[in-house]
Amino acid sequence: MAFVECPHPLGMIPLNEIRAKADLIFPDILRMATKWQPAQSAKVELKRPYPAEHIKFKGTYSALNKMLYDKKMSLGLPVIPPTPEAVAAMLKGTKHNPGEVVWVVPPRQAQLTVELVATLGAMSGCKPSHMPLLLAMVKALSQPDYDFRGNITTTAPTSPVIVINGPIVKKLGISHSTALLGQRQPVNIALGYFVDLLAYVVGGAAPPDVDKSTQGSRGDLVALVLGENEAENPWKESYAVEHGFKSTDNVVTAYGAYLGTNNTDHTSVKGKDLLNTLAAASAGTSAGISSCLTKYDQPFNWQNAVKFTFFFLGPEHAQTIARDFPTKRAAEEYLVKQTKLPMWGYAPTQCALPAGFGPWDENTMVQRFTTPEQIHVVVTGGPGKQSQVWPAFVTDMKPVHVVVED
Repeated sequence: MAFVECPHPLGMIPLNEIRAKADLIFPDILRMATKWQPAQSAKVELKRPYPAEHIKFKGTYSALNKMLYDKKMSLGLPVIPPTPEAVAAMLKGTKHNPGEVVWVVPPRQAQLTVELVATLGAMSGCKPSHMPLLLAMVKALSQPDYDFRGNITTTAPTSPVIVINGPIVKKLGISHSTALLGQRQPVNIALGYFVDLLAYVVGGAAPPDVDKSTQGSRGDLVALVLGENEAENPWKESYAVEHGFKSTDNVVTAYGAYLGTNNTDHTSVKGKDLLNTLAAASAGTSAGISSCLTKYDQPFNWQNAVKFTFFFLGPEHAQTIARDFPTKRAAEEYLVKQTKLPMWGYAPTQCALPAGFGPWDENTMVQRFTTPEQIHVVVTGGPGKQSQVWPAFVTDMKPVHVVVED
């Protein structure tokens, strides 16, 4: 392919500087367009994806981890050695053929086999009983509505978020109560670590050449994996059931998120007051990219950027809201009305007001959402007056739901 490099950046600079950069590279563009020819490259022999290559290594655990890191087979955190015995044990957790290719993973377009899923699972600390869940997570991340390539190559500090519903939460010990996204949560951490190993080792999302995250986040090491606290949900109907699944189904929901924000509200007694503080938190989260009056079902463009937001409500906050809003839908409709910013709070050109909106100035309050379908409420966590708000990545169209195979 022919490439012409343009000096970075082209965004957030005056027009005359943009023109100067364009003038600078135009001769190269013209030359590439009229004279460039592809080089005659040597024939490349492609390796079969299965069986995986084996490496013989003798040395300490520390030396092994260094070797894997040097070969770009780990993120820098220690991994559990993926010995043939460990991988074989993982494969006992599924009936799928080890050589089955379950995904061609972007951006490197590398083939992910069931054997390699088992390998990465072993490295991250997963168990054989986790294999059906790992395969369901892979299926969710590979769907078009989840922009996997965009999430792992963007300049934004995005993180995969995976919500798990159903009997599998208790069966596998997936944390859904106190500190579920924190320390001493071995299953959640192992599942999250698997996701990031997948993105880096298979997808090739290595900074700075592929992963362009300006600052990054801890989600680049261990993705967010959480179970819903269904027993503490005051609306009774779980998030998965709300979206058409049976209570006996084990369901994985995946989306890519910008860094979230925490809502610490210890004083609201009325549900309306608590929803007001949550709306304020949502309005301000990733406001630079989030457009106003977003259309849920429109194709992507910069004028309808963030399509949906997840509200992870602590059980105590959920109970406060439910006393005044007996249905989750009513609470979501209230959030749609209250989640707004003045026009000066939106980045220039991000808020394209529809025709007929009426007169406005920089202080006019404008809603960020238009429909309750853009609001996703999950009850999770333990005691305490805390909740979190995690808005979706700009090119994720909607959350992806996948049923875990029995």
